Amino acid sequence: MNRDIVDEPSTHPSLLDRARLGDDEGWHTLVQVYGPIVYRWIRRCGVQSADAADVMQDTFLSVAKALPKFDLDRSGATFRGWLWTIARNKLRDRQRADQRSPISLDDADLRWSEQDDAHPPSELADDIQSIQKRLLQVLRHSTDPKTWQMFLRTAVEGCDPAIVAKEMCVSRWTVYKARARVLQRLRKELEEFSC
Repeated sequence: MNRDIVDEPSTHPSLLDRARLGDDEGWHTLVQVYGPIVYRWIRRCGVQSADAADVMQDTFLSVAKALPKFDLDRSGATFRGWLWTIARNKLRDRQRADQRSPISLDDADLRWSEQDDAHPPSELADDIQSIQKRLLQVLRHSTDPKTWQMFLRTAVEGCDPAIVAKEMCVSRWTVYKARARVLQRLRKELEEFSC
């Protein structure tokens, strides 16, 4: 039996819970998945790329401090909405702090940083797709390459598990198990992100 598959945990606590508890890998994954989204929000507010990167960093510093208090069970609470509120507030803080050289915004873009709307300047479907893609990338790098290959060939490419088992010199059961474990990790990570 493949030792890497046996040692790979079959379930993972949620990403937010791991980040809350100070798990370095959980925090790194959270930033890897949501960092590009926050950056894109700030850029859509008309902010130059270097300033947007600074605002994104400030946002995640605040998220690190406030995450233990975030309650996803609160009525109407979404992580995406909460994250946007922090990002928008950090953008406003940055604009106030830069009185000598303010971040320049077009009038059309200014509406995003000044509004009190709880919805970020992006489509929910686009953010969900970005989250899924980024999470797959993160999972790929944290999964044994052979396990990932079995998952990819069967779950994504639709290959018959018996053919993949023969190609990789493992049992069909090992292929099923590898695919199930990666899918389970992916579902577990995504289930908490009701955006």
